[in-house]
Amino acid sequence: MHRTDEGPKTSMTGRQAELRRLGAALEDGARGGPVRVLVTGEPGIGRTTLLRTFSAAARAQGRIAVDVPCPPHGHQPPFALARQLAAKLAALLPPEDPHRTALDASLPAAAGRTGPPGQAAADTLLADVRAALAALTPDGPVLLSLDDAHRADTASLDFLRRLLLTPPPARLVLIASARDGESRAGGPGELHELFAGARHIPLVGLAPSQSAALIRRVARRAPTADVVAECHRACAGNPYLLTEVARILRDRPAAAADATPAAALRPAPVAESIGTRLAGLDPNAGKVALAIAVAETHSAADPLLVSHLSGLTLAETLAAVDLLVCMHLVGDDHELFLRHRVVRNALLGRMTLMARNAAHLAAAAYLHGKQAPAERIADHLAASTVPLDEPWAAPVLLRAGQKALAAREPDRARRYLEHAVLAASGEDRRVAILELIDAKIGIDLAQGLHEAVRTLEEATDDALRLPLLARISTALYLGSEPGAAARTTLTAGRAGSGWQQVHRLLDGLHAYPLPSAAQLGDERLAPKGRGLGRRTAAEADFCGPDRVAAATSVVSALRGHLTCRPADAVRDAREALREERGLCLHPVLRLLALMVLTWNGRDEDVTAQLRLHHDCADCHEHPLHRALLLPVTARMALMRGRLRTAHEQLGECVDALVHYGTRPQHPLLLWIVGMLAEVRLATGQGAEARALLREHGGLGSRSPDWLHRDVWLTRARLRADGGDLPGVLADLAEVTGATTPLGPTGGVHAYVHTVDLLTQLGRHAEARDTARALLRTAEAMDTPRERGIALRVLGALGGAPDGEELLREAMRLLAGAHADFDLAHAAADLACLLFDEGRYEEATAELSTALELADRCGARPLAARVRQRLAASEGRSAGRSPLGGVLKLTKREKQILVDAVRGSTNERIATTLHITRRTVELHLSSAYRKLDITGRKDFPHLFRTAGLWPLLVDSAST
Repeated sequence: MHRTDEGPKTSMTGRQAELRRLGAALEDGARGGPVRVLVTGEPGIGRTTLLRTFSAAARAQGRIAVDVPCPPHGHQPPFALARQLAAKLAALLPPEDPHRTALDASLPAAAGRTGPPGQAAADTLLADVRAALAALTPDGPVLLSLDDAHRADTASLDFLRRLLLTPPPARLVLIASARDGESRAGGPGELHELFAGARHIPLVGLAPSQSAALIRRVARRAPTADVVAECHRACAGNPYLLTEVARILRDRPAAAADATPAAALRPAPVAESIGTRLAGLDPNAGKVALAIAVAETHSAADPLLVSHLSGLTLAETLAAVDLLVCMHLVGDDHELFLRHRVVRNALLGRMTLMARNAAHLAAAAYLHGKQAPAERIADHLAASTVPLDEPWAAPVLLRAGQKALAAREPDRARRYLEHAVLAASGEDRRVAILELIDAKIGIDLAQGLHEAVRTLEEATDDALRLPLLARISTALYLGSEPGAAARTTLTAGRAGSGWQQVHRLLDGLHAYPLPSAAQLGDERLAPKGRGLGRRTAAEADFCGPDRVAAATSVVSALRGHLTCRPADAVRDAREALREERGLCLHPVLRLLALMVLTWNGRDEDVTAQLRLHHDCADCHEHPLHRALLLPVTARMALMRGRLRTAHEQLGECVDALVHYGTRPQHPLLLWIVGMLAEVRLATGQGAEARALLREHGGLGSRSPDWLHRDVWLTRARLRADGGDLPGVLADLAEVTGATTPLGPTGGVHAYVHTVDLLTQLGRHAEARDTARALLRTAEAMDTPRERGIALRVLGALGGAPDGEELLREAMRLLAGAHADFDLAHAAADLACLLFDEGRYEEATAELSTALELADRCGARPLAARVRQRLAASEGRSAGRSPLGGVLKLTKREKQILVDAVRGSTNERIATTLHITRRTVELHLSSAYRKLDITGRKDFPHLFRTAGLWPLLVDSAST
């Protein structure tokens, strides 16, 4: 980057560590002998300012300092730098000094005009300079500052090298600066030889705090922290670039204080100075830098694309890139990128708009021919203000926008999709419009809804209008305060009362006993269709009677479920889902209808409906289609014991709702958060469950409605784990109080957790009553899994002999329903009962089953409890089986024994564990003694004791 020496000198920001290193070099020079220091760095990094500041400080301390700047090549004849040095030394001597007289006499002879002086004249000048330095340094060193040494001519560099040869001048400190990558232009051999072994100070970008200080000083005001941080990142801490940006900020006082003006990050002087500098070094370097600026979008540029855009061969391109890398303008990587965003913006700013368009469209066509990823092609298509008239352009933009939405990058998606709408037609344009609305809603709910309404008012095709209206209604429901959806007039024209009535239903769904929703549902359902007939034909055509009827059926299903009428709930949920296209554009209502079926154990119905909605094109029109099916599939996975799958799906659903703008305290979001927290507790992530509830306000004191009961129960279980039994009691009073009677809102597990908590509190009568209520509800559901869970809970409370009978029947039902998680609990409960009766061998077998199932499900707390029960039984079982011996083994003994049982020799075990063979033999002997066996021939006995081998393997690996 070119720098002129005219104008006032600017003060330096930072560089205190570098100044200290230069000061140490000056002190070393004072003790005798020449000291050489080379300061290097990228263009504009502040080398000149550092040398000037240090020279001024040295003069202030009474030191002799000689500053010799090197002008650009061709501005002065060869040997000019050496003559300039001699002249400045002569000026430091008194007029009558003989050394000054000698220098004045030898200078004219060394003043060659077309080439360096003759050898005799150069030798004479060298001797006179040595003598002058000796005369100037009797009491202190001379500081010789050589700025831009990469510009120095060969003859002058050779003169300096000879000056420092033996005998070296005493007390001379030579400090030179050179730009990285440009020394080749001034004779690399001489410059490198001159500073071989010298001290090296490489300058790097300023720290963020130093950049902020520089911007404030130059701009004469204090921009916000965000503006300063953006400028620092764009300039990579380069002082010259930061100064140019700050000057624009200073000259534009009307610019917003909290935003960086676009012009500030593309200063014209930067492009001019870079262009001038590169033109003097390599005619291809400027072309390649500009091609990189065009080719670099949100990712680095491909060298082949840069070669294509610059019109150079690959070899010529790589040679120019090497120069740019050495200058620290381009990162040294297999892909190319300009290190300073300001430099890229400035280079692009020098191009005309049409030239930039042509370059980006050429890059897009080239990448499409190379079958590059859609987002790389779309970056260039979106960078042009003129759409590319090619049939492949719109699908590429649409595909890239969909990928960006899936990656939760709405800003990038919006940029792609806006261009896709301009370039597309027909079905592609309709899809692009819908995806664009999704992106805008994800960026800003209010602005996105405003844009969606405007688009809907202009639309004439129902194929576009209905999906748009669905997006508006769902975004209002998830993002607005309660009641706002029903109060808001969604659209102009034909969008009216039908959809507002659906919003009234949605607003009332979370409240128990659904007063507003139930009242409106009664009006819509009795007699069914009577209210629909009063709507205008236009409203019916736009909203559709099937959608309102489906919505009211969902309300009725929820009411039946919450009042413990499973048959009515299942019937109404099936009716809602049977309505032709009734729930296709209502993902929230479809979720609730499917959850009613899931809570009531109708897995076959749910699976069939999931298959239908997976194949339904109308369902896929909505961005939350998959996200709001995840709680359903997660609940089914949980009931089958696939806890890890349930955790992943619920986490993905929460992320999608938050990303789509769902307000933090929305009942639907809190409900799914409660489900996720429940799964986290089941998998042993208590701290994570507590953090999740705290993040979403689930640890507050709000009064729970039916959608919050999972949150309340999970909070009570967390309190129980922490020993806060009064808190557990308070939470249970909220959940089971008269105002909000306990319904199977989370399925049968809501009862299960309540029974467990009541038992921990010592309220056995209440626990038994709740267990009987669970059994009545399960029998009304008439499904084997739910009945098995109810029998398991009641059996665990019942004791023998009824308890054993109930638990064995529960295990039979749960095994047939593949409910592994609850089956593991049932097996553990049965084992406890058997241990109490002294049936230790049978109990150990059941614990083995429970341990295997718990580990398979990922239920770490349950697995830990099973192991604790095994350990607690050691005293009673030690005399009857090797189980007690296993529990006495050390960890190393368990590891060696497991390897031995698996067939490894003692020598191989020693090699694997990095111990001696003798140590292996000692550990095995100890293990045999504890297990009451004589050696390897008795290993089969270990498998005859149920549960011993899984326990041994598991404890050896933990």
